[in-house]
Amino acid sequence: MNALTRRTWLKSSLMALGAASLLAGGRRLAAAPAAPARRLVLVHVQGGWDTTYAIDPKPDSGSVDAPAGAIQSFGGLDVLTDPGRPAIATFFNDWGSACAIVRGISVASIAHPDCQRRILTGVTADGAPDVAAIASAVHAPDLPAPYLILGRTAFSGPYGALSARTGAANQIVTLLDSQFTFPAVGAPLVPLAPTSAEEALIRAHVQARAEAELAAVGGAARVRDFLDALDRGDLLRELGQVSELELTRTFDTQVKLAVEALSRGLCHAVQLESGDWDTHSNNAEQGIKHQDLFASLSTLMQSLAAAKLLDDTVVVVASEMGRTPLLNSAQGKDHWPVTSALVLGAGVAGGKVVGATTDKLDAAPVDLQTGAPDPSGRPITYADFAAGILAHVGVDPGAYILTGEPLRAFTA
Repeated sequence: MNALTRRTWLKSSLMALGAASLLAGGRRLAAAPAAPARRLVLVHVQGGWDTTYAIDPKPDSGSVDAPAGAIQSFGGLDVLTDPGRPAIATFFNDWGSACAIVRGISVASIAHPDCQRRILTGVTADGAPDVAAIASAVHAPDLPAPYLILGRTAFSGPYGALSARTGAANQIVTLLDSQFTFPAVGAPLVPLAPTSAEEALIRAHVQARAEAELAAVGGAARVRDFLDALDRGDLLRELGQVSELELTRTFDTQVKLAVEALSRGLCHAVQLESGDWDTHSNNAEQGIKHQDLFASLSTLMQSLAAAKLLDDTVVVVASEMGRTPLLNSAQGKDHWPVTSALVLGAGVAGGKVVGATTDKLDAAPVDLQTGAPDPSGRPITYADFAAGILAHVGVDPGAYILTGEPLRAFTA
């Protein structure tokens, strides 16, 4: 071993010891009983939202260019409402008792890719899975589509095989309809269309052959996986029964497809995305976007309740970053390394605000156990937040996030 290699090895060893020490001093001391294996709906607000429009109001701060509105209380939640954004008041009036606001999450960056990775995965490393991918891999790897990704911004990491990406053009449609998969060019395509009786015969033959192979090799796992895949494929085709499965990716369409997939048992976690929040000019557009988002979130919660999924489903609404306190010369706001989020649904301490920001919209120090502002504490980090989500949905975060401490203050 040469000197350089030796130094590198020593440095790596010290870093590993430091991480282990942090883990022992933070996570193990903060250990709590394991939570149930809850479903997860991850809503990503892409581009960076201006949290002062609703969940972190600053109407009286001389250091923040705040929108019009007044602070309204919803059972412990102080939220900015305005007649021009009625969906916000409606949402919190209906769902505030099941909702926690997490304020002042530091993402320590103002670059979209870095911040997206940090808020969704809890780490900075490329190739890491997001919290929804992890939850799916741990709790339900055998479902037809364990992690259903309906938006653009998601990180499968090593669990790509468990992730079903519909994509911007909704590629899942092409899997379910051969006319989309093989569009007619020139002469009309005449696909092979076996009758129901023929399909039954084909399936019976395939199953018999697979069972024979299974008996011959004494229970090979791959053959059993193949047989199980036949049933999972039937379930996946049920997505085609969703009436509004279309080649668009509107947020409301995502909501409908997400609830259908969860209620049919096709997936364990779903990623949805509300896009284009990067308002470097005309920041007033944030008002319209907030109105539309909270109207859709109300639909999401109502649909989950109607499908009787709320008892074991958690909804997380987060953006990769916030907006600067002050307007720029284009009347927009630029990137800000502090954001806030919503956590609601199963097991959430509803009507509670966790964390805080200062009058200048910086992340304030808090007691991570209680979530209350505490000058002797520290700001919430992206690692704390992501680890807290994993813990809340029944996953040990220590195997995936080695820094920070799981934020448990939003758990009832």
